[in-house]
Amino acid sequence: MPVKNVQQSVPTGAVAPQPVRPPPPWVPPRPAPPPVPAEDPGEDGIPMAASLKHALRMIACFRMLRHWFRSPPDLFVGIDLLVYYERGDHTVSVVPDVFVSLGVSQRDLPNYKVWEEGKPPDVVWEFGPPSSVKGDAGEKKEKYRRMGVREYWLVDPDGEYHGRRLHGFALVNGHYVELSWEERPDGTLAVWSPVLQLEHRCTEGKLRFWDRKTERYLELPEEESERLRQEAESRADREAQARIVEIRKRMELEARLTELQASGRGPRDPA
Repeated sequence: MPVKNVQQSVPTGAVAPQPVRPPPPWVPPRPAPPPVPAEDPGEDGIPMAASLKHALRMIACFRMLRHWFRSPPDLFVGIDLLVYYERGDHTVSVVPDVFVSLGVSQRDLPNYKVWEEGKPPDVVWEFGPPSSVKGDAGEKKEKYRRMGVREYWLVDPDGEYHGRRLHGFALVNGHYVELSWEERPDGTLAVWSPVLQLEHRCTEGKLRFWDRKTERYLELPEEESERLRQEAESRADREAQARIVEIRKRMELEARLTELQASGRGPRDPA
């Protein structure tokens, strides 16, 4: 008797079994393409400073210089800006903490391109946080020398990283020569800047700038406002005291004249 081909029915609502397919062959992942430098990048992705202390010192330096040099239209003060020094190559740059460029107008720049401004910065300050001490004194210094930066300053007001709190270098015949320094009896470390005609002073954990012409420290805007307010109040007090003295003198004179008239020895009022 022939065997019948019996087909088993799938219950209603059940899923019919699917044939098992072999896995696809393994293909190694492709490496990510290297990043393409932006045509005009604005930042390097590196934090402005290694600590709040260093950031505040950088900002104070920038604000004092910016406020002091606010009148000349052709002096640029920058902070934490990418400086590009090879035309068309945006992979070659350096980021000074603070810098000054004479003959360049102060304006809002996303970065500083030497070939567009016509010159490199004239003076650069680096505030030496621990993460960049080696670079500041070595690689960066060499880049600034090649660029033609006329003065280079390493600032470490606490004397923690560079052995001394302040180092100034002047570019002489293509090489950096350290500027002479003086330590005052009160512990202040002083170095003269020939380019800016300002004396750098490290004192009480701060970098200050001393102007020999005015015999005054460069001030932050709020410091200048407070000083002017105090000077105005002091001047007003002196003027008020002078008026009081004048009034008292006049009252004493009138009292003396009255006394003389009463005694018959002074001039009498006409009848």
